[in-house]
Amino acid sequence: MAHSPELPKRYVCVDCQTIHAGTVAERTDTGHRYEPPGACGCCDGTEFVSEADWPHVDR
Repeated sequence: MAHSPELPKRYVCVDCQTIHAGTVAERTDTGHRYEPPGACGCCDGTEFVSEADWPHVDR
C-alpha cells in the first residue's frame, strides 16, 4: 500500500481571509495536533478559525 501523506489542519485569518497551514504542536502515535500560526503572514492579524468553521463565523 502506498504512503498517504497527512494533510495539515488549515486555518483562515479572520481579518484578510487568507488560508494558512497549521503548525505541528504535538506528534502522537495517531498523527499530529495542529495549532494556528501566531500571526498572519499577509496582514499580521492574530485571530484565526478552523477552515471547517469558517462559513459559520460572524464577522
